[in-house]
Amino acid sequence: MKTARAKAETKMLNDIVETLKRVPKSRLEAVRVIVQALAVPEDAVGYTKTRAHKKVSLVDSPFCGMWKDRKDITDGQTFARQLREMVEKRGDRRKNIR
Repeated sequence: MKTARAKAETKMLNDIVETLKRVPKSRLEAVRVIVQALAVPEDAVGYTKTRAHKKVSLVDSPFCGMWKDRKDITDGQTFARQLREMVEKRGDRRKNIR
């Protein structure tokens, strides 16, 4: 006798198979690639559910110092603040779609 969990997994697999039957043949290669990527054990992609992700410092990111060699930007902090203000003033861009 199957457990409720096994029945649920069987139903899920059957649903997946039925959905795959409706995928156009031209897209089956993309489906295969995605399924293979999902089938890779979590340890193989560099993380596990139990191990916390190490937070990377923004200072160590490639973005830190990206404006240091620009001659037209004298103060990076001021420039970044002005960029943020410009983006915030744009509002909802979907309203501007014609």
